[in-house]
Amino acid sequence: MIDLLSIKLSNSILCYFVSVFQFDAMWLLKMISVMLVITLTLLGVSGSNWKVTFNDTAPCALRGSSVVFACSYAYPSDQTITNSFWYFSSQRKNNDLFLAQEYRGRVEYLGNKDNNCTLKINNLISSDATQYHFRFETVNKGGKTNAWSSKTWVSLSLTGLTAKVQPATVRAGERVTLTCVTTCTPSDHPTIVWSRDGHSVSNTEFLASSEDSGRYRCAVQGQENLNSAPMSLDVKCE
Repeated sequence: MIDLLSIKLSNSILCYFVSVFQFDAMWLLKMISVMLVITLTLLGVSGSNWKVTFNDTAPCALRGSSVVFACSYAYPSDQTITNSFWYFSSQRKNNDLFLAQEYRGRVEYLGNKDNNCTLKINNLISSDATQYHFRFETVNKGGKTNAWSSKTWVSLSLTGLTAKVQPATVRAGERVTLTCVTTCTPSDHPTIVWSRDGHSVSNTEFLASSEDSGRYRCAVQGQENLNSAPMSLDVKCE
């Protein structure tokens, strides 16, 4: 009986100390978290004070055209910007666009060293369809340096233009529809224009006549060099 009572008492005491230890550990962890947040806030490095914002995180553009990544960033008032740069994702890390051979002469930093990080890429090529990040570095009044990278990224998609003439073979008087197809919708919503054998076409739906036979292309207005491969329409007379 004594041994059994001793065992029960020992188990009760052990459970008590385990529960107290667990409570104290959880309390200590919560206190550490609170103190860390307070410390970071006082130092001006709280995440809420550091921010990079992209107006469009999934833009689409035509190959051969240009794209603008509208971007802004924020940081604590006691910080001064010392450096900022855009980089793209690949197997290598921190690929500064302005140092990368494949982007040389095609990138423009439209922002400033205040809160605007807008970037423009010209003459887009297929390999430009990747993810882009922004990073900036600061120094505070005490001389301490900080760096902040965007938590999200801009994922650029590229498309070409594909002309569709439906149907491709018709009889005179039958209806023809012209459609310009893209794999994604360009963010700047360009106006599409049509041509037949180099001559402007105003209607994308019409009743065919013999004069409508020819090779049709669609293109971006103002950038007619960004056009599709030609598609033929054959109008057979009755």
